[in-house]
Amino acid sequence: MQEKVDDKYVNSFIAIFFPIFYCIIDGLGTFLDAVVLEKIPEASANVAYEYTFCTLAVCLFFYLVFVKKTKFSLPTEGPKFLAAVCETTGQFTYIYAIGANAVASAPLISSYCLFSVIWARIFLKEKLSKAQYLAVGLAVLGILILGFFEEG
Repeated sequence: MQEKVDDKYVNSFIAIFFPIFYCIIDGLGTFLDAVVLEKIPEASANVAYEYTFCTLAVCLFFYLVFVKKTKFSLPTEGPKFLAAVCETTGQFTYIYAIGANAVASAPLISSYCLFSVIWARIFLKEKLSKAQYLAVGLAVLGILILGFFEEG
């Protein structure tokens, strides 16, 4: 007879697996972006990315409006448009940063994980163990070292 696995263990596995899996995929994407940007200029890559995102946006819009029958009201969509502008600006900056120096910019770009921990500590009053503070400190130190050695 098979034993039923407690839901808390399944949820714990998922809570640990997905962020790690996301970081692996994100790191692989950054690596591949650096490879692509060695072959083509940043401006061309940026246009290609933006056309890709625009095509997906148009397809999703038609799907939402004609298949799902979603109603849109422009005044209430303002935050989404602002988010789209910020995402596009971030993508533009990301492409030029990776194109200029992928080795130095990739760790800085991926430091959002580190800042998520710091902001959670400050704003959400999350409790961190000594080992977690040590990990945050080592990550900050690594970023600083990379910055100092890349300048020279």
